[in-house]
Amino acid sequence: MVSVSHTGSSSRTCRCERMHQKVHGSKLKQRQKLHQKSSFIPVFVLLFLIALLTQATFFLPVDKFSMDGFQFQDNRDQQNYVRNGFRESTASVLKSDGKEEEMSAKILKSEYGELVGELENTEEDAVGKFGNNRDSEDSQQVDKDQNSKDDKTSTDAKNQKEEAVQKLVDSSNKESEDKKAQKTEDDAVEKLGNNRDSEDSQQVDKDQNSEDDETSTGTKNSEEEAVDEDDMYFRDPNATVADWPYFPSSRREPRRDPSWTNAAKPTSSLSDLNKEECDLFMGSVDTSPPPLRKPSDKACDGYDGVFQINHYDGGAASGTAFFLFTIGMLAWADQHNYLPWIHIEDNFTKPIWDPIVHTNIAENHLITFEMISGMEIGWARDPDDPNSHIFPGKPFQERDVAPTTFVIEGTGVWEHYFLPPNDFVPGDSSCRSKPIVKMNDDHIVPGIHSNAPWAPRAWRYVEAPNVLLEDLSWDEWFKPQRKRGAEITDRYIRFNPMMERRARCDFPNPEFSLGMHIRHGDKHIERDVIETDTFLAFAEAFVDNGGGAIFVATDSAKVIKTILENWPKDVADHVVHQSSVQGLTSNKTAAFDLGISSHRTNVEALTDVLALSKSTFFLHGLSAMSEAVLYLNPGLVARSINLEDEMYSDYRPEDFVEKIMPLGKTSAK
Repeated sequence: MVSVSHTGSSSRTCRCERMHQKVHGSKLKQRQKLHQKSSFIPVFVLLFLIALLTQATFFLPVDKFSMDGFQFQDNRDQQNYVRNGFRESTASVLKSDGKEEEMSAKILKSEYGELVGELENTEEDAVGKFGNNRDSEDSQQVDKDQNSKDDKTSTDAKNQKEEAVQKLVDSSNKESEDKKAQKTEDDAVEKLGNNRDSEDSQQVDKDQNSEDDETSTGTKNSEEEAVDEDDMYFRDPNATVADWPYFPSSRREPRRDPSWTNAAKPTSSLSDLNKEECDLFMGSVDTSPPPLRKPSDKACDGYDGVFQINHYDGGAASGTAFFLFTIGMLAWADQHNYLPWIHIEDNFTKPIWDPIVHTNIAENHLITFEMISGMEIGWARDPDDPNSHIFPGKPFQERDVAPTTFVIEGTGVWEHYFLPPNDFVPGDSSCRSKPIVKMNDDHIVPGIHSNAPWAPRAWRYVEAPNVLLEDLSWDEWFKPQRKRGAEITDRYIRFNPMMERRARCDFPNPEFSLGMHIRHGDKHIERDVIETDTFLAFAEAFVDNGGGAIFVATDSAKVIKTILENWPKDVADHVVHQSSVQGLTSNKTAAFDLGISSHRTNVEALTDVLALSKSTFFLHGLSAMSEAVLYLNPGLVARSINLEDEMYSDYRPEDFVEKIMPLGKTSAK
């Protein structure tokens, strides 16, 4: 038997977060330095300094500084996407530009600044003494023998150099274990490198002034080299070029599970719910496991295999996990003719995983099935991406294929809130001879999350220029993503009856209504927080022009309090919101970090998404939940305003009344 598990969980926990940091200006912090401290490095530095000091010109040419023998390893998981050619050699990166003294200073400071810091103050004295004396080599000796001959001056200088070197070596051997005074030694080394051409003692002042400029330039260039290194993050010019359509027109229509037919029947029972019944229903959250389903034994007919969506990113909450990631992965399944199966296996995606509810299996709910193992998902790059960012590619045979028995426990998470995407049930006889594949952590982030050209996103947390498209407005950038996202949502994603009932209870009268998604909590980390009062002017105009109910979805208790207590009564009387919500924060903490049940926060967040999708007009900011609303109801795109979009910075409530509200009078709900 094979139990499914993840590897490298500690390294993948913050990949999503790290990508955000990079595109918002703070470069990828998870890439550690390519070289690590080791016991032999201080000795290497000393030998290097000795070699420098004993040269006639005091420095070796940079192009002769060999890096052979030092292999700077990438500490990421050893995935098959790390290929030859990912990284330029250190020697080529440090290639001389003709200013050997400047580049030498760069090498010493940017590559070995931390290591040289292990030397003691005594080393500074030795190097400093040498640096002060070396300037007089050509014409002057600042000592009592001012009139000595040139050859004696040279001899004295040489003796002093040797004495300085000996002191440097002795000091290092004695003090290197203390590992302190890093800044002091860095300064000494910089001085040594920056004064190389100061052979005429009268140029000391000028050289000292230029030292600051060279130090600044060296620091800047070191930072640029670090940027170049980071820029290779999940880029591979040798990866397979994607030669398949991202949205194939010939994709197979999924076979629906019978639950889809039942859900499509008239929902008169939902519309007949009275307030008392709704209050009772909304006061509790259903924690029972999804009903067991019988296999059709035809699910895999016509498919090349099964693609299991078994986890998301470590920090993905409801909107990102259940819509953005899921849609991107479902699109991959369509591209490669694989039957998608959504069964989340473990607690890696902590914001959506409930350790009690999602392991509350029904009797005989242990999933045991047999399929073919040995296939994996490769990597690809887009032909229009000059930077070769990579994303999930074609399935390939990694090892001998063989029948394998899989055992997976748990409820799978998905069917607590949604209908199954098709009629696949583990154990379906039509699937036993087909391979099953899964995406690893890197396929998901940054593969799907940032690099895949087809995946929808909630804002520009990408780098590939063919995906970033900075010249487009937000509306233009979102347009194709929302179109494709809505198509895939319509094919595969449908809320289950329990969720439909909750949305109906919370928002019983959605006719000619206004939905507002006011996201606060931890949003400030990566995006602008839209203050509640910004929504007020639009709400007043809506009410004054015949608007109906205003459904407010928020993660903040303060937002609800502000609306109910501070907004004009005639406006506040139109406001409805989800009752009995526990996942409301009163500060900048994310709702899923409040310590309440993750299952409950899933239910509450998804109820808001579904209720908002039933509104006639929609005001929102940049958010995965807002995008999910527009996938569920693509007609809302033309009747919505992204208040975080600069294009609408001067948009007045009068414009909303004149341009947006007339569109809602003809829309059918």
